[in-house]
Amino acid sequence: MQKKIMLSAFALVALTACGGSSTSSIIRRDLQWENPFAGTANETVTLSVWAGSTTESMGFANAVLEDFKKANPDSNYEIKLKAVSESSVNGDWANDPKQAADFAICADDQMPQLIASNYLQKIKVLDAEIPGLSAAIESRNDADSVEASKSKGDLYGFPVSSSNGYVLYYNSDLLKESDCASFETLLAAIKAAGEKDGKKYTFGFPHASGWYLDGYFHGAGFTATGEADGDTITANWHTQNEAGLKGVDVAASLVRLAHGQYKDQWLSEKEATLVSRAAKGVSGRVIATINGTWNYKALQKAWGESACSATLLPKFTVSAGQEFRMHTVKGSKIGVLNRSSQHVKEAARFAEFFTNYSSQVMRFDNLGETPSNKESLKICDLNTNACLKAMAEQRVVGGFVEKVNPAFWNPANALSTNLCAGNAGKEHSFITSGEGTAELVLNMEEIQAALDACNAGFTKGN
Repeated sequence: MQKKIMLSAFALVALTACGGSSTSSIIRRDLQWENPFAGTANETVTLSVWAGSTTESMGFANAVLEDFKKANPDSNYEIKLKAVSESSVNGDWANDPKQAADFAICADDQMPQLIASNYLQKIKVLDAEIPGLSAAIESRNDADSVEASKSKGDLYGFPVSSSNGYVLYYNSDLLKESDCASFETLLAAIKAAGEKDGKKYTFGFPHASGWYLDGYFHGAGFTATGEADGDTITANWHTQNEAGLKGVDVAASLVRLAHGQYKDQWLSEKEATLVSRAAKGVSGRVIATINGTWNYKALQKAWGESACSATLLPKFTVSAGQEFRMHTVKGSKIGVLNRSSQHVKEAARFAEFFTNYSSQVMRFDNLGETPSNKESLKICDLNTNACLKAMAEQRVVGGFVEKVNPAFWNPANALSTNLCAGNAGKEHSFITSGEGTAELVLNMEEIQAALDACNAGFTKGN
């Protein structure tokens, strides 16, 4: 029987459900599709693939499947494509491990729990049957994406892109890039713009998110780390770092921004809410926000393509002579293999194609994600995308690969809400007097207590 690749009906149904099954609108370049680890199978190999959930990501995946078929006409693969968000892979996997994908694309923050649950295939184990695979992955991708794909030195995935992170977005019809140098200058400019237009404008800082809070503390030299298979976090947020800076002073600077003289211009909500509040006509309209790279298109829609600009994260002042720039997480998307797959070797061959040089170029053109492949990056002009350009610049001046396990999130998320959005309920009162003025006086003991409570959660694995 002639060997072939089949795009299953399941894949087509999934695409239709997302709004379309055609790949005719996919942008293509004249690229040479290489598959150095290609192989054939003696029988039909059925692979389940999760490659995102949006209409765009499903359309892109469908196009890559077609290219895989053309590049490997003798391979006997049946690919079943299912819509699963990169940000929910761990949850979907845990819900029914027996039905999990053979190959999935996930955000790197999903990796620790996937590894801890022993779901993922170590890539080096496959080197015996696919010689040179792990070395090829490491050599062609940037160091940060490779590091995000590892745990304890072992490689667990195929880097896909290197643009998961956050930048400062601003409405350039109302603000200038120079306004964005620091939180203080930005808030002052937002207040002035509102007074000029007779409207209330705001800046949006995401709360309930240790992911963003980590960037704030990291900017001042504080860290929080934990091995993927561990159940605790080691952090110095609640104490003093090697430079002699106290974490309580950094935390206080965030409370001061939220409740000082620009209190009315500061809005702390979840990132999706902040994006929705950027729409024209919304009371207290958000005209600048720190937000994820994936929300660029939504903000373009809210502000207009020409007005949606992006730049470096702002600087913040801790005390006289102590100014720091907020850092971004150097996040990646990563392709992972199911160690329980009946066809893990074949899944690895497909993963190699799905994440190769040509695929990453096409991913940049169609999904607006920065390649992790160093050669792909050379022909992708990030200047054509304000968000990716700002993200690339931010990663250079202030970025870090976040390495934490699930024990980080609940304590960090709770602390984020307390510091960014106000007092911690009845248990803490961070403000002594002067709320809404430049003479704001803070209760440093209560802020320290909140930091200590967060650290207790880290060490107990809560």
